[in-house]
Amino acid sequence: MRKWSVAALGVAVAVAGCTPLSPGLGPTLTTSSPSAAATSASPTSPAPSPITEPELPQRFPVDGALIDHAELVVEELHAVASGLPVLKLDITADQATLTALRPDGSVASYRWSADEITRVDSDIQYLEQATFDPADFPLQSTARMFDIADLRGVRGELVLQIVEYREGQVLMTITSRPESTTVFFRADGTAVAELGYTGVADLTAGLGEVLGDATEAYAVGFSPSRGYWADLPGEEQGVVVSRSRMGGLPVFETRRSETPPIGTFDPQEIEPATLAKVIAQFQPDPAQPCDVVIDRSTQRSGAVMRVECDGEVHYADLEGRDMTSLIAD
Repeated sequence: MRKWSVAALGVAVAVAGCTPLSPGLGPTLTTSSPSAAATSASPTSPAPSPITEPELPQRFPVDGALIDHAELVVEELHAVASGLPVLKLDITADQATLTALRPDGSVASYRWSADEITRVDSDIQYLEQATFDPADFPLQSTARMFDIADLRGVRGELVLQIVEYREGQVLMTITSRPESTTVFFRADGTAVAELGYTGVADLTAGLGEVLGDATEAYAVGFSPSRGYWADLPGEEQGVVVSRSRMGGLPVFETRRSETPPIGTFDPQEIEPATLAKVIAQFQPDPAQPCDVVIDRSTQRSGAVMRVECDGEVHYADLEGRDMTSLIAD
């Protein structure tokens, strides 16, 4: 039985005050919920107001390039904003801009440029986005992350950005102006890798990230169009936890109210080496990935792989034995 080691596989870890959702599901990329953010920004909150306008601009010189001192500069920007919850942070080669959420729900933006901190206008509106603390991110590694983004093909003016990406999920990325491509980074500063769908190493990493230590699953699968994914039982009855890892994006988790009509199985029994052999057996072209789904929908005693390659559907058990002739699609 395989135990997917979350730490060893470099699973996308939680950022900006994230917490695990349930035992056995591994870390999850969630942040303070919109309702929590709204509470922190309510008019009755004891949070202090930002520094007053007459005290700006403020000198804050650094010895060298901004990306080599990003952590110190952002720390000072956040201090100028009186430590308020942050909605967005942008860092380029020569300026850093921090937008904070005031207690009344308005926003205030501050920028460091040419050794000076000033107040700047912002087109950001507070629409119950998730907030974060910049100290939770590895800004001391900004220069190294810029180098990684350059190696990954990000072209133009590089911008490190921390902002809500979707549905309360705050992520750190490096993109460019004009936008070329985007590299996502985990909370330890490592880049999220693009994974393939046929090799043992990629299968191990992708399945490990969506499964974690889960010992029950309704269905597990992967394909180029959907990425790696798993439907797992939630802690509450009638709730399905869906985890997906698409392309170069970190793991994303959603929940839905549903009671699947199929039974669960232990996904730790899935062996990536066996999967790779089954895929290779059914592939008409080694360069063409297949769509794989593993579940108990065939009503067999155990989970079965459904492998669709170039329109042809094949079946195999978790030990890799061909069951196509025994199962009607």
